[in-house]
Amino acid sequence: MIIIGAGHNGLVCAIRLARAGLDVTVLERGSEPGGHVRSSQDTLPGFVHDVGAGFFPLTLASPAFRELPLAGLDVEWANPPIAMAHPFLDGGAIALHRDLDATADSLDRCSPGAGAAWRGFVQRLLPHRQALVSAILGRFPPVGAGIHLLGALRLGAVDLARGMVSSAATFGLDLLGDRRAAAWLSGSALHSDLTPGSAVGAGFAFGLGFLGHLVGWPFPRGGAGRLTDALVARLTELGGRIRCDASVERILVRRGRACGAALSSGDQVPADAVVATVTARPLAAMLPDDALPGRLMRRLRRWRYGLGTFKLDLALSGPVPWESVEARSAGVVHVADTLDAQFRAAYQAVLGQMPGQPTIVVGQQSLHDPSRAPAGKHTLYAYTRVPQRPDVDSEAMAEAVEARIEGFAPGFRDLVIGRAARSPERLERENPSMVGGDLGGGSYEIDQQLVFRPAPALMRYRTPLRGLYVGGASVHPGGGVHGTSGAGAARAILEDRHRLRLRRRL
Repeated sequence: MIIIGAGHNGLVCAIRLARAGLDVTVLERGSEPGGHVRSSQDTLPGFVHDVGAGFFPLTLASPAFRELPLAGLDVEWANPPIAMAHPFLDGGAIALHRDLDATADSLDRCSPGAGAAWRGFVQRLLPHRQALVSAILGRFPPVGAGIHLLGALRLGAVDLARGMVSSAATFGLDLLGDRRAAAWLSGSALHSDLTPGSAVGAGFAFGLGFLGHLVGWPFPRGGAGRLTDALVARLTELGGRIRCDASVERILVRRGRACGAALSSGDQVPADAVVATVTARPLAAMLPDDALPGRLMRRLRRWRYGLGTFKLDLALSGPVPWESVEARSAGVVHVADTLDAQFRAAYQAVLGQMPGQPTIVVGQQSLHDPSRAPAGKHTLYAYTRVPQRPDVDSEAMAEAVEARIEGFAPGFRDLVIGRAARSPERLERENPSMVGGDLGGGSYEIDQQLVFRPAPALMRYRTPLRGLYVGGASVHPGGGVHGTSGAGAARAILEDRHRLRLRRRL
């Protein structure tokens, strides 16, 4: 059994298969495992930065990690009481606290009445939190969770579904009744490639807010790489193997069945099944032209990736001097300001222009994890959406990001003592699954969701080619550190092997 890619989905898949007694080898093109869940001292010695994923609410909520179980992994979590703060240039701010009442109070101080609306909506859903999480991160399609929600919420389930497929801006205005409160909610859509006006943006934005109350927005102490270290240790303990610097050039097919992988080094690795955790276009490039039906191959080759990402890591001589009190202790700060500012930046990126005033996801891990930086110093994690262009000027974009943060935290730029930037081109070079610098394995627009991610033929993590399974970010439910698609691919393999054994006995 071979798995292509030692990101978190590949490792979750490998652990489940190894635990079932199968012989598993994970092939990783990079020099170390982890994919986008790694840490590195990219700026100055002693400053630990998360290379990709920086916050892990999906991890703590995910059934796939609970079943490992997550509690058995050697990971210590930092979980700030204020998960996210959304400051405004006029000095106001709204915070997402882990505590629901504190969040409602923060909303009401900025947008009277919005807090009561938020509290009421969340309280109606809290009794059904397990069904909601299972509907998104559990077995697909979510038949059991769907039946539960329909029975429990009745007409409310229809209203919930309608709200979640609307845009973040529309849902925020409808629910909270105020543009500032809607901007706070819409800011969470920045974690995807969706604009504030995109359909299904409400589902992403509200989902992150809801998770903030359920599990917080935690991160591993010592760096995101600690989670990868724990997964690797668990796999090794079970007898699984990881081969780094093992770039897969082709998936081998013989007699209508996937039977191994050919590496760029010239080596061939035989296997009775192959799991590919790469995204859609790299997967298509690894397959013979006739390995899958023509329509499916075209879908993979033409898979639409989302906006690019510009990532900036900074070493600071002190904490960011935010004007907002809430932002000074938040794990995440959304530098996004008003709805108008969010729309303007998003549409500039969509039109292929570099945003003049970018909206930015800022991470302040070192505030809550002193191991990330030398005493008295701090790290800062920031990314923004940009066009998928190979000519992104990293220096100019870094200046724009720093200038934007300075507007919310005067004196911030004086604290910068080290900088490391990742353009969309560099992100793809480091991880070819991030085509154009897209973190999510493909756009989250509505036509690439659910059974259409990436195609109905792959929705159960199987493919029409016998012996080939899929488990990456281009498969439902998409990007994020949840392990769902890796666990789904492992489950499909084990179920197929069970059926084969049963047929042989019969």
